Amino acid sequence: MKVSPLFLYKLIGRLPLPVLYGFASFCAFLFYYIIPYRKKVIHTNLKNSFPKATDKELNKLLYRFYGYLTDQIVEFLKGATITKDEILDRYEIKNEEVVSHFIKKGIPVILVAGHQGNWEWAIHRLALSKNVYDIIYQKLNNALFDEFTRQVRARFGNIYLIEKRESVLLTRERKEIPRAVCLAADQAPQKPESAYWTTFLHQDTAFFTGMERFAREYNYPVIFAEAVRTKRGKYTLTYELIANVPFEDLAQGEIIERFARRLEKSINDYPEQYLWSHKRWKHTKPEKLNIKWS
Repeated sequence: MKVSPLFLYKLIGRLPLPVLYGFASFCAFLFYYIIPYRKKVIHTNLKNSFPKATDKELNKLLYRFYGYLTDQIVEFLKGATITKDEILDRYEIKNEEVVSHFIKKGIPVILVAGHQGNWEWAIHRLALSKNVYDIIYQKLNNALFDEFTRQVRARFGNIYLIEKRESVLLTRERKEIPRAVCLAADQAPQKPESAYWTTFLHQDTAFFTGMERFAREYNYPVIFAEAVRTKRGKYTLTYELIANVPFEDLAQGEIIERFARRLEKSINDYPEQYLWSHKRWKHTKPEKLNIKWS
């Protein structure tokens, strides 16, 4: 009898966290010593981002990253069965009044983050907040796993999942709803010539302009969300206002620049908690740029 992958994912998620963490530690060992999962990509990203680090320091950081990455995988699967009380105990939101201040006045905001901490459990924690959160996400290539991911993310309700390709239309439809629109703004743009370029972690780095264009079009304040693991299985999500309306006195690109600087600081503070396995720097800065801000 053929067993559905979805059934296996949910079955794994029923295992106790100590068992899952034991498995994660074993996988971290495998990835570092035996099965080099994207090891070249990770090492290159770390070396370029921390040019003053020695080989010993880089290798130590690489191993710590594998430990973080494998924990994220098992924690994501645990998200299929984790309870509301467990999420409230394991994920603390700090400074949520920064968001609530605007929401109570009927003003939507943009909540922007990087791929750090545990963004999957963060979605669960946002669902348990009194505020309304729209989550913009990138559809996964594997249709079955994409469906499972949507199911896990929507378990507790009270959030609105918006696939990236539908975000423009649905955002306009929901523009009058006081809410926080959440997005990860550190992906690598597919069209480098129309991206905003800046020095980020000692490298020329392209950023999508959508976050800033969106903020300016709708006059939404921009709030940085820093997701940090304080210890295994425990996280904090800290909010910080980085750009408030009106934006007339801010140069084009300044909102992205502030996001980049704040994320860079967080990565330097918690270097193993960033998604180094992602091919973030796969493009070279073009000689000519064609940025469209409107």
